[in-house]
Amino acid sequence: MAKLCRGHISTLVAAIKPAVDSTNGQTGDAWDNAVRANVKMNVNNLQSSSPILAEAVKAGKLKVVGGRYDLDSGKVEIIA
Repeated sequence: MAKLCRGHISTLVAAIKPAVDSTNGQTGDAWDNAVRANVKMNVNNLQSSSPILAEAVKAGKLKVVGGRYDLDSGKVEIIA
């Protein structure tokens, strides 16, 4: 099991790294900045991930939004 987890963690780190890097030097909480940037990047990726989705977004038939789930409060904050 430990080998499996290490493989997945490196994949997750690689996926999140661009968002973390994009927030270097920003004021405020580094963790929060990176989470918000990651959500926005994923929304952008989903909106253009396939011609079908991109066309639906362009036509106003589909809206892709991102949110952040707070484990402590159970609330979801819409970010993008």
